[in-house]
Amino acid sequence: MIGKVLVDVKSKNVDKMYDYSIPVKYKDFLQVGSRVIVPFGHRKVMGYCLEITKESDYDQELKSIERIIDVESYLNQELIGLAKEISKETGYLLISVLETILPAALKVMYKAKLEVLDFERLNSQLKPFFKNTYERYLEDIDDDLYTLVSKEIKSGYLKQNYEITKKNKSLSKRFVKLLTDHRDGLTDKQRLVFDYLKSRKDQSDLQQIIVHHLNITTSVLKTMEKHQFVKIYDQEVMRKVETFYHKTHADVVLNEEQVEVFNEIKSKLNKEHTILLHGVTGSGKTEIYMKAINEVIARGENVILLVPEISLTPMMIQRFKSRFKELVATIHSGLSKMEKYDEWRRIIRKEARIVIGARSACFAPLDHIGLMIVDESHESSYKQTDHLPYYAIDILKKRSKTHQSLLLLGSATPNIESYARVSRGHYQLLELKNRAMNSKMPTINIVNMVEEFKAGHKEDLSRRLLDAIKLRLDHSQQVILLINRRGYSNFLMCRECGHVFKCKNCDISLTYHKQTQSLKCHYCSYEEAIPHTCENCGSKAIEYMGSGTQKIENDLKALFPNANIYRMDTDTTTRKHSHEKLLHSFQEKGDILIGTQMIAKGLDFPKVTLVGILQADGNLFVPDFRAPEKTFQLIMQVSGRSGRRDTLGEVIIQAYNPEHYAVKYAYENDYLGFYEHEMRLRRIARYSPFYYLIQVDITGNSIKHILTFGMQVVKDIRRSLSTESIILGPSSEVRKINNKYTTSIMIKYKKEPEIDDVIRKAVTKYAEKDILMRVDRFPGVG
Repeated sequence: MIGKVLVDVKSKNVDKMYDYSIPVKYKDFLQVGSRVIVPFGHRKVMGYCLEITKESDYDQELKSIERIIDVESYLNQELIGLAKEISKETGYLLISVLETILPAALKVMYKAKLEVLDFERLNSQLKPFFKNTYERYLEDIDDDLYTLVSKEIKSGYLKQNYEITKKNKSLSKRFVKLLTDHRDGLTDKQRLVFDYLKSRKDQSDLQQIIVHHLNITTSVLKTMEKHQFVKIYDQEVMRKVETFYHKTHADVVLNEEQVEVFNEIKSKLNKEHTILLHGVTGSGKTEIYMKAINEVIARGENVILLVPEISLTPMMIQRFKSRFKELVATIHSGLSKMEKYDEWRRIIRKEARIVIGARSACFAPLDHIGLMIVDESHESSYKQTDHLPYYAIDILKKRSKTHQSLLLLGSATPNIESYARVSRGHYQLLELKNRAMNSKMPTINIVNMVEEFKAGHKEDLSRRLLDAIKLRLDHSQQVILLINRRGYSNFLMCRECGHVFKCKNCDISLTYHKQTQSLKCHYCSYEEAIPHTCENCGSKAIEYMGSGTQKIENDLKALFPNANIYRMDTDTTTRKHSHEKLLHSFQEKGDILIGTQMIAKGLDFPKVTLVGILQADGNLFVPDFRAPEKTFQLIMQVSGRSGRRDTLGEVIIQAYNPEHYAVKYAYENDYLGFYEHEMRLRRIARYSPFYYLIQVDITGNSIKHILTFGMQVVKDIRRSLSTESIILGPSSEVRKINNKYTTSIMIKYKKEPEIDDVIRKAVTKYAEKDILMRVDRFPGVG
């Protein structure tokens, strides 16, 4: 038997599978997807066995696989195929794609352990290895018994664990187990231990609990172990992902509109199909998700549910855990490496059947997937923009085809491409036009900040908004204010010469952070002290320009000193669980919540009756063809946080360009009007959805080098594609981030069957050590 192994070496030259002979002792033990140790050149390296075949095309003597790391594989055939497809489309190394898919903790786990779960039912050939211990290293077991080990794992009598390197906190906890029924010769304290353990179900407990509960020292236990009354051992304990929310499940009765939508969703299960659920904010989409998931679980199939923000995940997890208990696993960046690893294993072992998480959960190793749901499917956070770029919805579309399952995209503001696919018959449209529980849509008012300034009011908060905030505080109601800029001031400028202080590593202005009294770059984390004079002309006339979340918080504390004010941005949510702690505190005792776009979606606070949007048009004029769409969606989404129960809500939009069509259609709550307007513009400009787009970013140390390099790439790509395709670039607008320069090439096409090969050949041909080429198939989404 031949194992085709992808070695863990990041080089284009070895980005392929190598054939190794599988020793007879591993023939029935090695699984596809398992990690192995193989000889490679003059060294031994770790690799992934991605295929097992009977014969090799290599006509010389093959080297053998030396050792197997995994008793159970953490990759299935579907994920391996998916990784190969992503590698082909993007030109990224296959090993890099696998590292993106798998939990990061696997990189350091090289020593497998076996733990006995049922000694009595364990095969007699294996019992001698576990006679005096509950754990053994896999390498301590005779190789000839590996097939039997695999069988016992599948039967549930053994379990695979790992010895963790010092880089991570140990997975193990120390346990004490009673070994005898006789208490003769024990001291008083030892008898306390004996009686306590005897009363336990499996006659064992954590050493820490025993010591604390019985008020004894560990020396008592060590003496008992020495005389073989007890055994002290380390055992792996799965980390539990807990939340601060403890919401019990209430079986909500769907209204007539929701029932109609649910029945249609149910009729489309068990087939490859995509439904776009367009429901206004507060229309009860989550309750429909809950019913649909229950239906799929009852059929014996599994579910993936994606949410856009870490801040939403704990609230969503608790809501579903209260209903589905231990069937729920979660994967998102707010978990530690080891928590992600534990959750991944729960999924592999089929202990969890519902996976909830942010974009990385799209790779969850579930089999028999019957339903995949993407909540707030328009959100750009489903796109990974650093490292390997991928779009979670695109990944789920591929998996929907593999599993012949339903993909459900829910949103109050679907992106333009999704809605266009409805009109072309690719997606089915279902609508929820009314809010649940008879709540009304909030009233929306616009404040023209240009007129506000003309009237002599030059503060960031308009008079109308300040009056509305005071009214809500007087009535013990809550307020949410959105300003999509963190920090105190956006930049520092010299009033004498106009010089703007920029990052030393990036071509980006530095942001003033009052709390640390420093200027920070939000791209590379460069930081410097506040200057007293202009570095260009020496003048002391330095002024703070623009406003961020910190400044608004500071102003509100001065205006409303008795109010409980919370700020939510990346500066206040760096610690673990900080998102949910902050939101939980606001819900319980807060008056005003200030935040960036992370507060715009999914949050459901019954007492919030006022939403204020500051600088609503602040992102309209960035060089991004999706800027109007993102502005419209942000206004609509944050507006939906207001008045979600009995009290009528209000939204106040502050803008300098209130006549811009994105602001105007949001004010009128007119999604279709915005969609039709945007489609007309995109048709003229030849943008998505009328053309497919691929952006190739070229990054290097020299502007001249990347532009010259880019022209060569464009020349090759243009020669390989039809004349109907449009190739733009390399762009003269070079970006500098972290001392690296980047230019872009944009490819617009309608039908190019060989586009994957063209891109891959270009990336391979022009691979250089000091040049990085990055392929993005969904430009502007992130």
